[in-house]
Amino acid sequence: MECNEKLGAVADDAGLHYVQLRMPRGFDFWFGIDLNEPADQDFVPGSNDNEAGSSHAPPVWEGTPDQGFVPGNNSNAAGTSHGGPNWENVDATGPFGPYSGGQSSDAQVDPKDTSDRGTNAGSGFQTGVTLPSEDSGEEGEVQSTPEGFSPKTPFLGMKFDTWEAALSHYNTYAHHVGFSVRIESSRKSTRDGEKDKCLFVCNKTGNNSLPPTPVKIRNRAITKLADCKAKMRIKRSGARWEVTQFVEEHTHEFVEKFALKKFLRSHNKIPKEEKKFIDLLSNVNLSSGRIMQIMTELYGSKQNVPYSTKTISNYRAQHSEERKIKDIPELLKYFEKLKEDDPRFYYDYKLDDDNRVENIFWVDGAARDVYKLYNDCISFDTTFMTNQYNMPCAPFIGINRYGQSIQLGCGFLRNERVANFEWLFRTFLVAMDGLHPLNIITDQDVAMRTAIEMVFPDTIHRNCRWHIMQKVQEKIGPMAAKREDLRRDFNDVIDYSVTEEEFETRWAEMIQKHDVVDNDHFKDIYGLRKCFVPAYFMKRFFPFLQTTARSEGFNAVLKQYISPRESLLNFFKQYMKLQEKIDCAEDGHDFMGMDKVVRLWGDFPMEDQILQTYTLPIYNIFQLELRKITSYNARDCGGGVFEVFPVQGTVYGYGRRTYVVDVDLENLMYNCQCCKFYKDGILCCHIMKVMSYIGEVREIPEHYILPRWSLPPPDIVPSIVEPVQRKTEKKMSRKDMRLLRYGNLCNDFSKLAVELAVSEKTKEIADKHMIAMSKELAALKKANADALKRRKNKSVATEDISDSSPFEGRMDEDVSQSRNRNKKAKDPPVTAAKGRPCSKRKKSGLQLKKPNPTTCSVCGEIDHDARNCPVRLANPEKFPFHQFFQ
Repeated sequence: MECNEKLGAVADDAGLHYVQLRMPRGFDFWFGIDLNEPADQDFVPGSNDNEAGSSHAPPVWEGTPDQGFVPGNNSNAAGTSHGGPNWENVDATGPFGPYSGGQSSDAQVDPKDTSDRGTNAGSGFQTGVTLPSEDSGEEGEVQSTPEGFSPKTPFLGMKFDTWEAALSHYNTYAHHVGFSVRIESSRKSTRDGEKDKCLFVCNKTGNNSLPPTPVKIRNRAITKLADCKAKMRIKRSGARWEVTQFVEEHTHEFVEKFALKKFLRSHNKIPKEEKKFIDLLSNVNLSSGRIMQIMTELYGSKQNVPYSTKTISNYRAQHSEERKIKDIPELLKYFEKLKEDDPRFYYDYKLDDDNRVENIFWVDGAARDVYKLYNDCISFDTTFMTNQYNMPCAPFIGINRYGQSIQLGCGFLRNERVANFEWLFRTFLVAMDGLHPLNIITDQDVAMRTAIEMVFPDTIHRNCRWHIMQKVQEKIGPMAAKREDLRRDFNDVIDYSVTEEEFETRWAEMIQKHDVVDNDHFKDIYGLRKCFVPAYFMKRFFPFLQTTARSEGFNAVLKQYISPRESLLNFFKQYMKLQEKIDCAEDGHDFMGMDKVVRLWGDFPMEDQILQTYTLPIYNIFQLELRKITSYNARDCGGGVFEVFPVQGTVYGYGRRTYVVDVDLENLMYNCQCCKFYKDGILCCHIMKVMSYIGEVREIPEHYILPRWSLPPPDIVPSIVEPVQRKTEKKMSRKDMRLLRYGNLCNDFSKLAVELAVSEKTKEIADKHMIAMSKELAALKKANADALKRRKNKSVATEDISDSSPFEGRMDEDVSQSRNRNKKAKDPPVTAAKGRPCSKRKKSGLQLKKPNPTTCSVCGEIDHDARNCPVRLANPEKFPFHQFFQ
């Protein structure tokens, strides 16, 4: 071998001698001889047969070739059998690919520089799963990266394709070493206006200076600065970027533990693929903590996740802010797109003088169709904390044949004034083809009541009993706590008066008996009697409800799908997901009715009749009512009049009273004082008790079978009730399938990495297969790119076709005006909200209940407190009054 000169020779502690030779073409070659090995066993440069960290590890260049060689230094790529050729042509990524916390770099590697880099060349070093290794110094020690695999240390003259690639490489190097980087400064060229110079520094550059602030500011933690001088300066040189200054020395300790490196600011990043996966999880309203738990399962350990829960929260907040831009225009575009698939979809909105949306309403085609069947009872209420504008949400809730709440449209209002409610109700009426609701129940809002009287004059309006009784509890609850007989009589008059006349009589007797005739609170309750007392709605159809619980429950479920600061577009998407949930629940009830067999409670033929006629949920309610006949006895009073009275005690829902049932056997007519059939659409236990008493239990007369509870409703279901046809075999989109595969692969590879990280030999197996996979992937990508190019060439002739719809020119005038109007609509301003109640805990408001008694802190009795305690008054020296205020 011809050699120009011998530059030097060194030896390490293990006896391995290295000789540096200058070759004719300018290459420096290192030749290693192990004097401890037998003479017939040669040392093979670049061999990886020994374990990582052994004395056979080949020497690696530190810095540029002119800076000399440090034996045993592994700061450059492991497995290199020589110092390498001219470093001027070597790019930033190194032989093992970029390392940037899961993100790739645009820099490329000179092929001739990676041809002899050992078996690990091109495999990439690992950053995801790091586990205790047998080869580590002590048990449980965590290695940040496998030994010998490290990014290339920057040096003067190192070149990159872009300044982003330079920053990515320097950040990769910083992650390996254990510090964070930031952009200190940059400069644009005066010639072309493009970026010309950049300076990247350590995040501990500078000194901490905390001057006292005259005003109170947020107490944020501040990074401890150490006046670190480490930096890398790059300058544009032609089409590439060149390192013009590099300072490697730091003045502080490095973060060596891998689990802690993710908290460094420049390394606390979320990979692109995982951002899409997080977006998918955010669409189902999972919290950041729950998303972090899912990512922990995919990575195998929370320490292996290269970012924190706070990073996820910040990303979601940033992503949410981006979606809020042009909210209303995007929402209206989405509505127009839906109308293409669902021609019956209806929406309308009102603009103010500034073209900002003041009110908006929408309803889908399926809801418009079923409203014709279920307009007999509507629950309406508003709720806050559903959108970023604080606009009250106003959904219309109906009840389907399964007793299930259904959505019949939804609106948003600027505020809860009469004019806005009137606009909403009139728009609802237009959407429902002018069909008024028969009965509606709302809360005690005066503006809402006024608007209902204006728009729905023939509709029976009822106020929520729960809200009214909550206020009653606040006013007369303390009085009732001391007068148990008053509380019991008050509840009995409200709950179990069956006619208006009976209520008037019993109320007068009650206030006289308890001497509360002049009490203003009782006068106010009496003034509201026609709005909520059940006796005034005995023959009005409000099935299984006296409150707005349907709306309250829907609002509670809706808030599980959305956050309080969401855009209206995202609210609508979540609203439609809730609609899909309701549709699926209805399908489940259909299947249960067709496929399952229910055990009958008794031997009455009429019970089997109801099972065959009614939907299963309504049958279950009927069965509960049928069981109550065992709680009553019947007495024939003659003339077709029967009395039904409790066997003992109180019957749930009916109290202690006796009910009268009138019977006309010739016409099979039954009439009970409780009027349950008129209220709920099913027979009461009192009528069924009389039927059992007289032996008429074969079947329930047909006129007592309410069609709205039947499955399917006989002779009343038109074809338009069927929802808009959707693709029944719709599969997951390619994007969703990609995210699903990504998560599964992360989970599978993290489990496999547990076994592959045991030793260097097992890791070599992984490296070998990773190289093979990389080659196959590269070939597959090239084949796909070629195929895509061929398809593009074939479709050149169709590229000149206009993107506009061929039907735009024939669009009718109304649609054209609607689209022009949509272009003017702007986002609404933030509305001042009423605020939430002081307590989130649900309190019973259906009955007047005494509050929890307060006990005396001296003697423990409940009829007084410490101020007038007889024990304290009798012993003032032992119990001084001032001690109770300490």
